[in-house]
Order: sequence, then structure tokens, then C-alpha cells
Amino acid sequence: MPKAEGFSLRRRLFIRLLGVLAVLTAGLFLFISAYAQRAADAAFDRLLMASALSISDTVRVEDGRFSVDLPYSSLGILAQARRDRVFYRITAPDGELVTGYHDLPVAPAKAGVAGAAGGDSATRFENATFRGMPVRVAVLKRFATQPELGGWVTIAVAQTREERGALARDILANAFLPIAFTVVAAGGLIWFGVRQALAPLGSLERMIRERQPHDFSPIAMPPPQEVSQLVQAINQLMARLQSNLDTMQTFLADAAHQIRTPLASLRLQAELAIDEDDPDALHRIAQRVHRNAVEASQLTSQLLNHAMVIHRSEALKPEDVDLGALLEQVFQRARAVAGDTAIRLDIDRAAETATVPGDAISLREALTNLLDNAVKYAGPSGPIDLTLTQRPDGRGLRVEIADRGPGVPDAEKRRVLERFGRGSSAAGVAGSGLGLAIVTSVVEAHGADLSLLDRPGGGLIARIDFPTADGGTAAAGAGAARALLPLLLLAALLWAPWAQAAQLLTYPAPGGERERLRIHSATDRQAIEPLVLDFQQLHPDVTVEYKDMDTADLYAEAVTVPAKGAAAETPDLLISSASDLQVKLVNDGYTQPHRSALTDALPDWANWRDEAFGFTFEPAVIAYNRDLLPDAQAPRTRPALIRLLRDDPARFSRRVATYDTATSGIGYLLASHDALLFGQYWQLVAVMGNAQARLACCSGEILDMVERGEVLIAYNVLGSYARARAAAGAPIGIVVPEDYTLVISRVAVIPRTAPRPQLAGAFIDYLLSPRGQEVVADRSALYAISSGIKREASASGLRSSTAAPLHPIALSPALLVFLDRLKRERFLQQWQSAILLP
Repeated sequence: MPKAEGFSLRRRLFIRLLGVLAVLTAGLFLFISAYAQRAADAAFDRLLMASALSISDTVRVEDGRFSVDLPYSSLGILAQARRDRVFYRITAPDGELVTGYHDLPVAPAKAGVAGAAGGDSATRFENATFRGMPVRVAVLKRFATQPELGGWVTIAVAQTREERGALARDILANAFLPIAFTVVAAGGLIWFGVRQALAPLGSLERMIRERQPHDFSPIAMPPPQEVSQLVQAINQLMARLQSNLDTMQTFLADAAHQIRTPLASLRLQAELAIDEDDPDALHRIAQRVHRNAVEASQLTSQLLNHAMVIHRSEALKPEDVDLGALLEQVFQRARAVAGDTAIRLDIDRAAETATVPGDAISLREALTNLLDNAVKYAGPSGPIDLTLTQRPDGRGLRVEIADRGPGVPDAEKRRVLERFGRGSSAAGVAGSGLGLAIVTSVVEAHGADLSLLDRPGGGLIARIDFPTADGGTAAAGAGAARALLPLLLLAALLWAPWAQAAQLLTYPAPGGERERLRIHSATDRQAIEPLVLDFQQLHPDVTVEYKDMDTADLYAEAVTVPAKGAAAETPDLLISSASDLQVKLVNDGYTQPHRSALTDALPDWANWRDEAFGFTFEPAVIAYNRDLLPDAQAPRTRPALIRLLRDDPARFSRRVATYDTATSGIGYLLASHDALLFGQYWQLVAVMGNAQARLACCSGEILDMVERGEVLIAYNVLGSYARARAAAGAPIGIVVPEDYTLVISRVAVIPRTAPRPQLAGAFIDYLLSPRGQEVVADRSALYAISSGIKREASASGLRSSTAAPLHPIALSPALLVFLDRLKRERFLQQWQSAILLP
């Protein structure tokens, strides 16, 4: 059996001290954590307040209603927090929504709290949950009035807490790191101090270890005050060991004395038998030899039993003992050897199942000795009664063994309980005087009481009173609470039909279908097909369904709750060049994240929240018909285009084309950014209106008009499509504007309801991989975003072929500004009034 290892006092003391240090450290951690969160909130609250203030500056009353012209900077400020979603809500004094998210929670200001009365400086901040996301909300009131209408307009701007949490973690790490190093150093000093403080214990250990085996004298070394009680306990242990040793030596001496007499008698009888020839005399000698041998055997057995009982009493490990069952065993054994002596067992019903804590073997030995004594000394003079009952006070059990023997005189009752003590009534009866001593040892070890009482009518009653078992036996089962799991009902849903028909293509799996990837995209088949076919070379068991849609319908389909029973048509992937609409899908929670090494390698502007991924780098260019407009006359900048259209209106009447921003998502995106970057944008729109510019929904339709010669110049068409037409032989020239060039990226997102998001993620990783980017640049007619691709149709090739400043449209919440309902209405109204002249 392996030796049990004791615990280390040094280690325990070190752990305790370190535990105290850990508690203090935890307190500091909590304090710094709370401070870091407050500091992060304070920093980002300033951004929220600046956003709300910039919006409040545009609040006005127009045409008998409250209105707001959302400035680009209002959400552009918040876009500095790259991973945060942004929401806003502007409400009129009567609570009617002016614009924004109607369900954004805004708690009413409490009376007496700053901001309750309104005003520019009365900004309040609150925490809320919006669409399952924790958000921080800044609420500001702005007074707007006209003679017929006025009141406080409430402006609420909300931001999710991802970036706040990241900043708080950075502050916590930077502030807590020195504390952590201090704690480690303090731990080392504590360990050294504990070793030095416990050095006297080593001296005490050596003193004890060097003692002689039989030296049980007290330790004379003055102990440290902290272990003085331990040394006293050791000294007491030494005294007990000395006492036990003395007891053992006395016991051995008594045993030797008691055994010597029967052995000497045996030897004497044996010697007499050697010289005796008379058979009758030999028979008598043999009887005496047998009697002495029995006495010696019984004495030896009792001595061994007594030693066993003493040992078990010292090492007692109490267990619940069923006294009724134990008495039944003792009763059955005694009946077998009692001869003509009658024994009766009576167990009270109330005590049938009662137990006592103790050792069953020792208790059996004690009860057996009592019953053997009753049979031996009472003989057939009367029956022996063995009973088990409850004590009269109800606080334990009582065992009684009553006989009709000669009994024990009161003067001898104490002596017969000692070792080798026998009463006068035992004269002539063989015995060792150890039986009652064994019973006494067992009773004392079990905390019970032994009494020898005179039995009315003659005889002796041996009574044992057992105390109540500690802890009781009543079961107190505590039922575990069952958590109720809510059932989520997932309906298979069907998309509603759309006004404009969409083209659906199926690319069967080359190696037999095992999976099906459904892509809805606003990308021409000629551009996407090479990518789909190459993806299937890597995944030959995937069938691809491709649905070609325009950007507006793609967005509308994504935000519409699918109808019941159409899970089979739910897309796995959405691809669109209208990055603002894709960003809004992400911001409003309609998508799910995907992260890989390839998405991490994207430029920061082309990856938002690991949910929107740009995979192309497509410039917005000026295209012209080279057969009808010489290269030298093609405008190289926007101001040059304005002059060209203004100076020769007859030549360009109905011969200019651009996107219809009211129906084209990509057209509206480019136009809104032109309005931000180009100070003469509205002049450009006006001259195109004077030229009665032709409007179209998409690049393909515009380029068709250029190729047929119906228009001479097309403004803001996608350079990827124009380049493909030119490469196919169409007389189309391309100008990358030299004043600045807007660059858009086709954006892929995985819908929140996608049936196969892992497969959609694999397609995104393919699009961003070196192989996929090579296909983008070489065969799809799009421009690759990867800086590792050096072809002409790539970001690197475009930068090397033009000196024009390239302005990629970053994926961020700032794109939501021009999607605001009032902002869009006002922009389209201004644009249409300029380009659709009467």
C-alpha cells in the first residue's frame, strides 16, 4: 500500500498568503476593469454626441413638417469604430418618426435629470438592447420652429459596443500588466519569507528524528509560539504512547502469569502419567490434562480477543450497525452451544430498524461474551432473556441480557469488570476473568454505558445503553430543478415573386452532386461564370444555382421575411456591387460572419465586421464611342466633361448616358459619393440635364447604347464592363478620370438564413484566394483586389496605369447616410429636378 503523503505547511502558508494577494489583485482588477469601461464609454460617447450634434444642426421645419438632412459626417464619425453597427432615430415632438429606425428604444428622460427639458447641451447616454445587441444610445433634443409649427425634436444615435469592449480590454491590459508583474514578484518574496519563517520547524524536526526509539520523554526545546500547541500535543502523544507501552507490558506480564499456571499443571500431569501404570489412574490424569488444556485454550482465546477489541477501539471508524440483526446472529450462535439452557430473544418493534454507530465485529464479541457468561454461570436454572428496546427517555437503544444464576454481589461488581477479575459466585467454574473486561472496553469505545443489576427474583441483568446516532438517518432528498427549454419553430419559407424577372442558371456538379450552392447576385453571367466553373473544378461535387438580379431587388429580397415553405430557394450567398446596400444588410443584422486567413488579409476598407467582403477593385470610368468621338476630344476630368457638354449642346443632345439613380443601386452609390467629393457635381448633373441625358439601370444597357452609337459619352459606368466590351472588339474608349476615380468593390455576404453557410464561406475564400483572383483578373473581366495580382485588370495594374487618385468606397456605416429615407428623397428630388429638365 503506497504511503500517504502529508501536506506541506510551507506550501499551505504560501497558498494562503498568495490567496490574500490574489483577492487584493482581483479587487484591483475589478476596479481597473470598471474604470477601463468608463474610460471607453467616455471616449466613444464623445463620438456619439458629435454625431447627434451634427444631425441636430440640420433639423428644420419644411412644408409644415419636421425634417432633417442627415450629414455624411454624422455617421462617418461613428465609422471610425470599424466593428460597430450604427442606428439612429429622429422623432417629432408628438413622437411621430421623422426618419431612422422606428424600433430603436429610447427611454423618456426622468424629471430632474439633465436632458429632460431639452436643449443642444442636454445630451444623455443610456444602455439598451436593440435587435438582440447591446447598444449605447446618445439622446439629444433640438428645438425647431416656424410660425405655424415648433417643438423639441428628439435625436437618438446608437452604436454597438464591440469597439468599446476592445478599447476597454486594451486599457485594462495596459493598466493591469504592471500589477501582474508586481504580484509575481510579491509571490516570490512571500515564498522566500515563508521559508525563512518556518526554518525553526526544521530544527524541531531534526530533534525528534534523532531521538532513541524508546525515548518518550517530553520535547525540551522551546518551540515557536505559533507551534507551541503542536509541541504540547506531541508531548501528550508521547505520554499516551508511554502509557500504552506500560499497559502492554502489564498485559503481557498478566497474560504470562495466567497462562503459566495451566501450563505448569499440564506439565505436572504429563510427568505423572509417564510413571503411572494403573489404567484407572491414567484415565483420571488424562481427564485433568484435558480440563487444563481447555482452560488454557479459553484463556488464550480471551487474551487474543481482548487484544483485538482494544486495537479496534483505538482505531474505531464508526459505521451504522443494525443491532437487531446483530443480536439475531449472537442468539443463533448461543442456542447451538447452550445445551439445556433456554434462551429467548425479544426485539421491540420500535427498535427493529434502529442502528447505532460503531464497529459490528467488536459489538458482536461483547454481546457474545455476555451471553456466554449467562449460559456458563446460570446453567439450566432458568431461561436467559435477550432483549432490545428503546431507552425510556427515547434517546438511544438498550440491550439487556438477564439470567437466573447466582448473580454478582454489589461489592464485587466493579472488580469483575477488570481484567482477570472474578467474583465469589464464580468459584468452581472455569474462566479467565477477561469476558467482562472485553465488554467494558467495547462499551467505552462506543460511548455506551454498561450496568450490572440484580434481577428481581434472583439472577443478574447485564444492561448496555447506547446513545442516539449522530446525524440521524432521515433522508432529505433535494430534487433538482428541471430547466424548461423553449421550442423554436423554424418555418421553411418561400420568397415572394418580384416585379422584374430574374435569370436563374444552374451549373451541374461535374463529379455528381452532393451539395448545392445557391448564389443571388447583381453580376452579369459573363463575369461570374468563369469563377463558378473554376470553383467547381476544386469542388466537383457542388452544383451551383445562380440567380442574376439587379441591386435593388437583391436587397429587397434579402430583407423580406420569406414566405412559408420556401427554404429550398433561400440563397446561401449574396453578391452585389451596391456596397451601401450590402453594408446596410450587415448593419441591420441580416447576415452572419465568416472568418479565415484570406478574409483577414483583405484591406481594412474592404472587410467590415467579417461579414461584408469586397473581392474586386472596379473603377467608375467615362466610356465613349471611339468611332464618333476622337480620343483627343474625350474628357479626362469632370470639369472637362462639363465644358464639353456646355460648349456643344447640340452635338451631345440625347447623346450622353448615365445611371438612373432612382432605380440603380450602384448608380445612386456613385452619384452620392460624387456629390461628396466633387464641388461642381450639381453643375455636372445640370449640364447632363441640358443635354437630355439618357438614363439606364445598369452598365450593360449603357454600354449597349455606346456601342451602337446612340450615345457618345457614358458617365460613371463600371470600368470592368467597359473593358470587357472593348476587349471583345466594341468601339469603346475608356477614360479613368484624372481628377479622382471612384472605385467600388463587389461585396459578398452570407445571409443570416443561409442553409449552407460553410459552403458559402468556401466560395468567398475561393474568390479571395490567389487562384480565384487570377480568374477575376484574367477571365471574368472584373478587376482583382489582391495586391499580389499584377495583371492589367487588378488593383496593382490600375494604380500603375493611371496617375489619377483612386478613391475606394470603404465598407462602413458611413454608407448608410445616403440610404436614409429623407436623405435619399431629398437627393433624388434634387437630382431629378436637375437632370430631368422640363
